[in-house]
Amino acid sequence: MTPRRPGVRLFLLFFGFYALTASGNPFRVPDEFEVYFQAEHLVDAGDISVPQTLAIRDAGGPIFFGEFGQDAKPYAPYGPGVAFLILPFHLAGRAVAAWAGVPRAPLPAGIPWELVAGGVTALAMAFAAALAVAGCHRACLALGASGDRARLLAVMLGACTILWPYGKALYCEAWLAAAFAWTAALLLGLSAGSPASPGAPSASSGSAVASAFRLNVAVAALLIAGAIVAKPTAIVVAPAFVVAVLLDSRGTTRGRSLTAAALIAGIAAAAAAHVAWNVARFGRPLDFGYNLAGMIPYPPARTFIPEQIPLGLFVQLLTPGKSLFVWAPVSLLSLLSLRACWQRERGLTAGLIAALVSSLIFYAAFFLPEGGYSHGPRHLVPLVPLLMLPLAVRGVDVPHRALTACAVVGFTIASLAVTVSFFEDQSPVQIGSRIVSPYYDRVEPGVGEVNVRYRTDYIPFKFALTSGQWLSPARPAGNGPDFFALHLVQARRALPGGAAIPAWLPWAVSLPWLALVLVMAALSLRQATG
Repeated sequence: MTPRRPGVRLFLLFFGFYALTASGNPFRVPDEFEVYFQAEHLVDAGDISVPQTLAIRDAGGPIFFGEFGQDAKPYAPYGPGVAFLILPFHLAGRAVAAWAGVPRAPLPAGIPWELVAGGVTALAMAFAAALAVAGCHRACLALGASGDRARLLAVMLGACTILWPYGKALYCEAWLAAAFAWTAALLLGLSAGSPASPGAPSASSGSAVASAFRLNVAVAALLIAGAIVAKPTAIVVAPAFVVAVLLDSRGTTRGRSLTAAALIAGIAAAAAAHVAWNVARFGRPLDFGYNLAGMIPYPPARTFIPEQIPLGLFVQLLTPGKSLFVWAPVSLLSLLSLRACWQRERGLTAGLIAALVSSLIFYAAFFLPEGGYSHGPRHLVPLVPLLMLPLAVRGVDVPHRALTACAVVGFTIASLAVTVSFFEDQSPVQIGSRIVSPYYDRVEPGVGEVNVRYRTDYIPFKFALTSGQWLSPARPAGNGPDFFALHLVQARRALPGGAAIPAWLPWAVSLPWLALVLVMAALSLRQATG
C-alpha cells in the first residue's frame, strides 16, 4: 500500500468529521460573515465588496466593519484570497438552497436562504482543516516516521488540538494551517529530488527527478503566496520556511538555493499583490481597510504596541483561555523535543523556532493579542501542524504516556470548543440591569490603543455553560449547541420565514458526513489491524 492512500483516507475521515460537527453559523463576527459576503457578492456582482453589511442593522447601526473604497463601495479588511478559496462551497450552498426550495429574498427578509447557503459555505474550512491533517501525515512520513507514528500524530492534530474548532468556523486559519502543512511536506520531500544530486541511475530518470523537484518547489511557493494573499499577516511565518530550507543538511547547495529563491519570490509576489489591492481600493499601499474608529477613542490608531509584548506573551502561553499549551497540549512535548530534533533535523528545528519566535512576538505586540472573539490562541493555529513534526523525527523518543495524556486533554478541550460557540461564551450579555462580559474589560486606553482589554482570568466555556442561556428554550436563533443541523432546526422554528427550510434538511446535512466518517474509520481500522 502506497503512503498516499492512507493520507487520502485520513483526509476523507477528517473532512467528514469536521463537516459533521460544523457550526454552519458564519454570521457571528465580521471575520466570518464579511468573508462569506465577499464570496456571495463575487458571484452576484463580480467583485468582493460587501454591500450586504449595509442592509443588516444591529443596535449600533449597519454591521459593516471596514472602509469605503475609492469607488464608494464598502470593503472588508481581509485578504482577497479567502473569498476565492470558499467560492466552490458557496456555489454548492446555493445549489443546496435551490434543491431544498428555500427562496432567496433581499436582506434581512432572506435570512433563511443565507443560513442554508452560508452553512454550506462554511464547510470550506472543514475541507481546509482536513487538508492540514493529510499534509501533516505526509510531512511526518517524509521525516522518516513509521506509518503508525505518522498516522497517530495526524489523528492527534485533527482531533486533539485547536485545529478541530477552526475546522468548523469560517475563520481563515484552517486554510493557513493546510498551506503550511503541505509546504512543509513538499519541502521535506525534496532532498531526494535535488537537481544534480549524486547517484542518479540514468539521464532519463535524472530528468524526471529534476522535473518533480521543480514542481514541488513551485507548488510550495504558490502555497506560501496563497497563504499570504488569504491573510497578510501570514508573511510573518513565511520566512521561516526559507530558514528551514537553507539550513537543511540534505540535498545539494544548488537545490537549497533554488528552493529558497522560489519561496522568496512567492513571498514577494504575494506582498506585491496586497499592495496593489490596497492601492486599487483605497489609494494607499498599506491601508488594509481596518476601521478602528469605534475602538480607538484617542487616535491615531496603533496597530502594534511594543510595550505590551510581555502581556501578549503571557496571554498566548500562560492564560487558560488562550494558552497554546492548553489548546494544543502536544505542542509542549514538541518544544521539549527540540534539542533532540536539532541534532537530527537542523533545518526543521531552525525553521520552527523562527516561526514560533516571530509569531509570538508579532502577535504579542498586536493590538488584539488574544485574536478577538475566538476559541483559544487563534493567531497560532497555523503553526500547530508544524509543531507536530519534531515528534515524527527518527530518534526523537516521546513517552507513550505523555502522548496519551496530551491526546486526552486536547480532545476534551477541542470537543468542548466544538460544542460551545466562542461568541456565545465571550460576548457581552445583559443580565438584569448589568452588561456582563466574561472576555473583555472596558479600560481607559492610552493614545491609539483599544478601549477593551482581554481578561486574563477568562475560563473557556464556563460562562455559556453556567449562565442558563445556552440551553434555554427562549435562546435566540443561532445560539445553543453549535452544530449546523441544530441551527437549521432552530431557525426553522424561530425565524420569520424559517418554515421555508424543509424539515428533512437538517438530516440531509448530517447523515452523508456521518456515513463518510464511518466508512473511512472502518477502512482505516481494517488497515491498522490487517
